[in-house]
Amino acid sequence: MFSKDKIKIWFVQSFRALWFQLVFWALALLFFVFITGNDSLFVNYLNVLSIQSVYANITLHSVAIACVYAMLDMFLFSDRLMRIMPIKIVALFRYLLSLLLAFLVVYIADNQSLNLLKIKSYDDFLVHMPSVNLDVIRFGVYFFLASVFNQVYLQMFKKIGRSNLLSFLMGFMNKPHEQRRIFMFIDMKSSTTIAEKLNHKKFSQLVQDVFNDLAIVDNYHGEIYQYLGDGAIVSWSLKKGLKDSNCIKAFYAVSKVVERRARYYKRRYGLVPAFKAGLHLGETMVLQVGRVRRDISYNGDTMNTTARIESMCNEHKADMLISGVLFESLPKQSKFLYKEVGNLKLKGKAKAVQVYKVSEFAKK
Repeated sequence: MFSKDKIKIWFVQSFRALWFQLVFWALALLFFVFITGNDSLFVNYLNVLSIQSVYANITLHSVAIACVYAMLDMFLFSDRLMRIMPIKIVALFRYLLSLLLAFLVVYIADNQSLNLLKIKSYDDFLVHMPSVNLDVIRFGVYFFLASVFNQVYLQMFKKIGRSNLLSFLMGFMNKPHEQRRIFMFIDMKSSTTIAEKLNHKKFSQLVQDVFNDLAIVDNYHGEIYQYLGDGAIVSWSLKKGLKDSNCIKAFYAVSKVVERRARYYKRRYGLVPAFKAGLHLGETMVLQVGRVRRDISYNGDTMNTTARIESMCNEHKADMLISGVLFESLPKQSKFLYKEVGNLKLKGKAKAVQVYKVSEFAKK
């Protein structure tokens, strides 16, 4: 379970979460000082710093708040725990913690010379309680709204993806433009049979677990573009997907992560899911779609061809099939075995497509 890939993705996600929170709260606190002209909350309290600088102290505040939020998101509000906790209670608890953090900033700032170790009782705590005035209320409301915006931005970031976020926010996605990318359609084998065996609730939980393990493609620079029932579409830029055969390695990384968790899957679902995938490289149009609910969409023949290649896996008893176009572009590594299947007539396409079967060399 604690494989190299698992450790790597946990570390990368933790670093990204911490970096995002640090930048967000540094900008949020600077903006508060800018719009209010009040920097009294961000002073050199408790003699932590030897310099009197509002910027240095805001940085100190930002680091502390970022660490708290990053740890909360990685541990207390992790996807695994969120599945077993009531959603309304989680949401309420999250924002109560935000108000508590705002209060702690005000409390410590109002007691700059206070030695926190001297607070040994509730009465000692009340003695140093800051007076409730307009500045305190203003900061509390601002901090709460910033926390809400923080979560909204995080969810939007996860929905749209790192590579498309800036273009989406700037409105560049309104005009369709062409990109040359690699796509992988990955699907769970025998999903219909599995769905019949499990009830709909159990099958939905299985899909959740599988998609959580699918996050391992991030280690190989893959971006999960879309979830489709019990499968997903993963995308790469040419540079990142072709380098070290990342687009091929990602598929086997997913399979290995699930295999290492075989005992968990067998205990919970009575089976270990297996996967098949089709990969293709080509031109696609990327654009923003929708008026009420907006999304990023990739359109074009490349998407259709990739889906058709994946659908041929069962017929050719293959875990992975790739197009000849992608095969010619990949660096040939001894770790993988490529076998030509031939020019296949794919459903809905006039011209046959050259397809290769991919497998790993058996370990000696």
